[in-house]
Amino acid sequence: MDRIILLFRKYISVFVFILLEIAAILLVVRKNDLQQSVVFRYSTDIVARCYSFAASVESYFYLDEVNEHLVAENNELRAKLDVLQNQLSLLATDSIDLPIISSDVEYISAKVVHNSVYRTQNFIIVNKGAKDGIQADMGVISPQGVVGVVTRVSNNYAVVMPIINPSQHISVKIKSNQQLGMLVWDGIDPKFSQMEEIPSHVNPIVGDTIVTSGYSAIFPEGLTIGVIDKAINEKHAPFCMVNVKLAVDFQSLSYVTITAFKNRSELINLSNAVLKNE
Repeated sequence: MDRIILLFRKYISVFVFILLEIAAILLVVRKNDLQQSVVFRYSTDIVARCYSFAASVESYFYLDEVNEHLVAENNELRAKLDVLQNQLSLLATDSIDLPIISSDVEYISAKVVHNSVYRTQNFIIVNKGAKDGIQADMGVISPQGVVGVVTRVSNNYAVVMPIINPSQHISVKIKSNQQLGMLVWDGIDPKFSQMEEIPSHVNPIVGDTIVTSGYSAIFPEGLTIGVIDKAINEKHAPFCMVNVKLAVDFQSLSYVTITAFKNRSELINLSNAVLKNE
């Protein structure tokens, strides 16, 4: 103990200098947006690399589980491919010439290197970033359904705000009747979320599928969110709410796909121009 005290006394000026330097850097970063952006970009990259290393060590011990998950995804994709091939074969026999329409969405696969589930402000980090074409406000999905939206990006990594975060609001609709609403998580159970802003005259049916509305440049229309678990309709209230059992199991999320609209900037600029003229 005496040695520690003597060491501290001997180098007290060095310790004070380091503390003052740290305080000065914090003040500069807090007062300047440019410095904040630079510090965030590098700090996000460093933290994400640590998470990535930890995730790779962990995945080494769970290779069998990961392989089973990938096999299940491949089987699901093969099943969907068979359905599409059958539909194409039926169209080929039709006498009507159908135009070929190219997809407006590109898909970029990524691995999850960090995932929080039981916090209020949950977030996910994936191993793709700006150098891979990832930008903020891109949608993130999995084979089961919608995961969330990209919020921040560094060169090699991206931070995703999942739908199990109260700050995340997604435009959705009931598939059976096309009724629009807003998906908002209440912060309680990561297996369930809530669809709000449903007019009270609508009678949601338990088991109906909730999908994305397509009214944004984030998600294509019709992506699965989950199914209605329970309807909550207060007497004389103008709107009702439904409890939605989410399709994605966030606890076992390993790989995701990022959706990138090819004409996203054009759509956003046009929407902003319309809003300015209103």
